[in-house]
Amino acid sequence: MRKSTVYLFVLLTVMSLSLALVQQVSSQPENIKVVSYSWYIDSYGFFVVVGEVQNVGPNTIESVVLGVKVYTADGEAHAASPTYVYVNCLIPQQKAAFYMDFPSPNSATDDQSWLSIGVDHVDFAVLQANVTSNYRYPYVTVKSSSGAVDAEGIYWVSGTVQNSGSQTATNIRVIGTFYNASGTVVAVGYTDYLTPSSLSPSSVASFKVGAFDQNETEVPSIQKISSYSLLIQTEKPLLSGTPPSLPPSNSNSTSTTPPSDSTPSSTIAPETQYIAVVVLVILGLAGIILVLNRRKSQAKSQATNTPKLQTRKKKK
Repeated sequence: MRKSTVYLFVLLTVMSLSLALVQQVSSQPENIKVVSYSWYIDSYGFFVVVGEVQNVGPNTIESVVLGVKVYTADGEAHAASPTYVYVNCLIPQQKAAFYMDFPSPNSATDDQSWLSIGVDHVDFAVLQANVTSNYRYPYVTVKSSSGAVDAEGIYWVSGTVQNSGSQTATNIRVIGTFYNASGTVVAVGYTDYLTPSSLSPSSVASFKVGAFDQNETEVPSIQKISSYSLLIQTEKPLLSGTPPSLPPSNSNSTSTTPPSDSTPSSTIAPETQYIAVVVLVILGLAGIILVLNRRKSQAKSQATNTPKLQTRKKKK
């Protein structure tokens, strides 16, 4: 009875470890860090939080969903709807921007009168950060870019991107993250799909991305844009394996020497790890069942032999 209890305990332990491993592989919110953020009230009266996250873990994250709580000066918390970070397949050490807003105090559908109390601080929670073995085609890079303020006070970054790889890239967007003189994110923006929608190897496309909500002639000096970074997102092709390391970037853009277009080295996909876990569980179950069957057979054999020995003794 004791041995059976031990086997059951071992089985439960193996299953618990397997489930823990699956959970660890599939979601890793602890590896997503908010590295910079700020907030403001836009011209429509909406409370807006902008910022940037970084993947500090070893795996590529498929998509990131953030939740936020805004605390007013009276200590009360006000939660916002979840928002997606502007990236798909965030590779290790890569950064990406986010933008979330609250309806204005004059909104008929939501009471935001708490804004009149004044915002004290903001807390973030990573609601989703699922691991993937895929990554976006990284060979569309910024060839040139420059930033300037137009007559209406909008900060625009104009430039070109080039496909330095060997495959055709489709549905390309440029996402801009804008910083003040201290390096804090003060605005974000993104383009529609660039034209042409497909960019063959060596081809070039133009882009123009502006900072949402910002009028550089009206914002206080702490919100004025001093630098920016650009993130290129392609819809296809979607690659699998280990993504190339991030190239170095300067303070104004991500226009750098692209990584070499080589065949990526293989990595263990989450699906493969799930299979390995299941195999371990099956092997553990099979081993336990085999041991139990052997002991059961031994017990039957002993039970069968014992009466025969006693009978022989009686006949003597």
